[in-house]
Formats: sequence, structure tokens, C-alpha cells
Amino acid sequence: MKIDPRRLMEFLAVARHGSFNSAAAASRVSQPALSKNIALLERETGVRLLDRDRTGARLNSFGESLVHYAQALETLLERAAEELSLKQQGIEGPLAIGVTPVAAAALVPRALEVMTRQTPRVMVSVVEGLDDELSLHLRQGQLDLIVGPLGVGPHYEDLIEEPLFMDRAELIMRPDHPLATAATLYLRDLQPASWVLPSAGSVFRRQLETLFVTAGTRWPTGGITTNSILAIKSIVMTTDSVALMSPQLTAVERAAGRLRSIPLADAQAVRPVGLILNAKAPRSPLAARFIAIMRDIILRDLRSA
Repeated sequence: MKIDPRRLMEFLAVARHGSFNSAAAASRVSQPALSKNIALLERETGVRLLDRDRTGARLNSFGESLVHYAQALETLLERAAEELSLKQQGIEGPLAIGVTPVAAAALVPRALEVMTRQTPRVMVSVVEGLDDELSLHLRQGQLDLIVGPLGVGPHYEDLIEEPLFMDRAELIMRPDHPLATAATLYLRDLQPASWVLPSAGSVFRRQLETLFVTAGTRWPTGGITTNSILAIKSIVMTTDSVALMSPQLTAVERAAGRLRSIPLADAQAVRPVGLILNAKAPRSPLAARFIAIMRDIILRDLRSA
């Protein structure tokens, strides 16, 4: 089966506009020509892609499968044009990196420092988001790679994961908190404490719920819930509340004496962090160079540990 890319773009226009007339106007072709091309596309694929009625055209299950690749092709063409435009200006890129907070705190900035020192004229975008959103953008070609926790989102056959380092969650509190002098703490001893917890439905919330179950401890009742890393740290610094967070996300506050981090003795809140790549997408030389820099940083950290 060979699909005509131009027909695929016209199919995407119909999917977006919901009618042949609107899609034809947007694509600057006649409605009969568009209808003919969609019919040829359906003949190429061997399946009907759209359900048509008086109100317009809607994707069926086959169309919903194909539209993902149409969107990816559109993004690939847009990024190709952007790369050529930047190259004319003597700029390398674009490089689009998806990150979660733990990656944005240390590893990605360190790798960017190395890369921008080697290549000063470069165009890079760093996008922070939820795991599911970033995975979708990676599959559609809007991102070159993701750096974040592994094994937390839905499984996609076209995405591959590469562990880089192990991250852990520790208990954080203000330095003059009554428990701040402890070397280690048990999760089961913190039931009376006031907690700041991630909101329900988040990946980090699910990980912490598993942690409490593993430790044989009830999930805290009451407390404050938020998905804002900044809010969690600010609340802990100004109240008697405690929270669980990666030491990488609190390094600045701990160095400034604003937070105290204490390991848990009865629960190992450890998770792998690494690269997520689209196995089916071409990798630009700039993306390959950035990945190599991150691997080298991790290798040097292991040697110096």
C-alpha cells in the first residue's frame, strides 16, 4: 500500500473542518476535486475513512487511525521548512525537548549548557507538560525527545525508553520543623502530620499511593493537594506541612537553608528517569548530539560517584 502525501493532507483538512466544502475552501481546491481525491485515498488504503451525511463528514475508526499519521506528516513538513529557514540564518535547529519537572531541574539544563557552549547559534524549545500530553506530541513529531520518568504513561509500540538515572522521593519540611533533626523517618510515623500531596489523577500521585501501600501505611486524610511543584515547596517552607519530593527539585532551597530533606527508612520511593524517543521518526543531527551529551553527563556522574 502506498499513500499519496497530498491526498493525506487533503484528508486531514476534511477531518479538521468536518465538511468537504469547508475543507475544499481551506485547501484551495474545488469540492469535486477534493471528493475525488478522498475517494482515491480510500481506494489506496482499501477502507472507508469518513462517514458522510447531510451535516458533513466524520472520521470513522479507520479514519481516526490514519489522521494521527496525517498530523505527524504535517508537523514533519512544517519543521523541515523551519530547519531550512534557520539554516539560512546560520542557526542550527529546531530542537524540541519535552520535560517533566525532575528533568527540567538538573539534567536538561546541564546538557543545554554544554550544547550551547559547543554550538552558540542554536534554536531550542523546552516544553514542560504532563506525561500523556508529551507522549502524544512526541508521536505526532512536535517533540524530538522527552526526558522524564519512565514506565508511567500508556504503552505505545512506536515509543522506546532508555533509562539514564534513578530518582527518589524524600520527605521535605522547613528547617525548624519539629521533625527536622531526624536523620531518617518512617512513613508510618507521619500519620499525624499535615501533608501537601499531588492532586488525584496525576502520575506522581499514583506513584505515592503505591509507596504508601508498600509501606503498609494509610493514605493521609485531609491536607492540601496541588500539582504545582512551586506551590508544594512554598507551602512546606511556610507551614508545618510535609511533602514527598525529589531532592533534585529542592536543591536550590536546601542550599539556601529554606528546606530540609530527610530520607524515608521504610519505603524506597525510587523511579527510573530517562529518554523517551519515537522509534519511527527520523532523528536530526542536533537531537542526536543532545542525546549524546546527556549520556556523557550521566557517565561522568557515575564515574565520580
